[in-house]
Amino acid sequence: MPGIDELIKSLNSASEKERAFAAEDLGYENSDESVSALVERLQVEDSRFVREVIVNALKSMDTPLLINTVVSLLYSDDAFTRNSAIDILARLGDKAVDGIRPLLADPSKDVRKFVLDIAFHIGGAEAKAVLAEALSDPEVNNVITAVEYLGRLESTEYTDRINELFRSTGNLLLRCTCLEALARIGDETSQEIVTRLYPDYESIGELEKYSYLKFIAGKGTRDHLPLLLSFMREKGPLMVKEIINALEGILQRNGYDLLPSELLSEIVHFIGSPINDINRYELLVLLGEYKNPEIYSLFLRYLQPENKLACLGAVEGLGLYGNRDAVTYLNNLRQHTHDDELLEAIQRSLELLRGRGGDCWAD
Repeated sequence: MPGIDELIKSLNSASEKERAFAAEDLGYENSDESVSALVERLQVEDSRFVREVIVNALKSMDTPLLINTVVSLLYSDDAFTRNSAIDILARLGDKAVDGIRPLLADPSKDVRKFVLDIAFHIGGAEAKAVLAEALSDPEVNNVITAVEYLGRLESTEYTDRINELFRSTGNLLLRCTCLEALARIGDETSQEIVTRLYPDYESIGELEKYSYLKFIAGKGTRDHLPLLLSFMREKGPLMVKEIINALEGILQRNGYDLLPSELLSEIVHFIGSPINDINRYELLVLLGEYKNPEIYSLFLRYLQPENKLACLGAVEGLGLYGNRDAVTYLNNLRQHTHDDELLEAIQRSLELLRGRGGDCWAD
């Protein structure tokens, strides 16, 4: 391999190919001198191909000078250069944390935001601590980013900080971001604050509704069911997936065998409303976990192959519900359909019922 001086000379050649080969070889050198040469060339290079080779070379290196040199690229006016610096520093992991932490005090809100992006990609305990420091950033958009990233990293050690931000902020976007972060990392205090701030459906702003549903999907309790019923009535098909996720989350966490009659009545009405068939399927399968007699009758009502997705939901629901009387209906449906997916679902449900006793294969 040529010497480093020759490689640096080739890095500034008029030939794109020669510059690319030189950049790659300088990466193998893994020295402070090669880092300096690559970073300097990156800032003037006009070939996208060569720039990518330079970045890949820097990603392969680990020298004492690398972090501080690459940090300087965060101030570049060029988006490719800035994004490359973020990628390189993120790849260095915890080693980069001490190099980026001082930038939390940088006068540039953009540079401070880049620090958060790097810390999020690193994701370790020290990087989370950097994100937590940014909860006090003077720029609200950076606070919003820090809250979002702590939620996505499931940083429960900072739940109390986000609870307080949520309770005290008047910024709508920050409040929504806190709700969505607390859907992952919330605690009993989070539940109490949410209940206090949103005592009824009317208290939830239009732009907060999606975030509120995400919160109760992740952390909702039985106390949130009345509000969820209001969502079904008021938002119906407009927010159907979010409503289903919230319903499923609450029910799974709260150990129902029988659903409350008002809730079941609302779900049955919701299933019959103009929602997408895939959502109707999801709701029918969900109901298979509960033992209200009305649910069994509902499944039989939707056991019609003309609406395939609803029929699939009813078939799978019957298998989960566990009433062996369903065997007759499933065998009858098996005789009158040629749809492979339906036939497979019927077989799975019959197997579930067979596990509960009874001859499920008799026609």
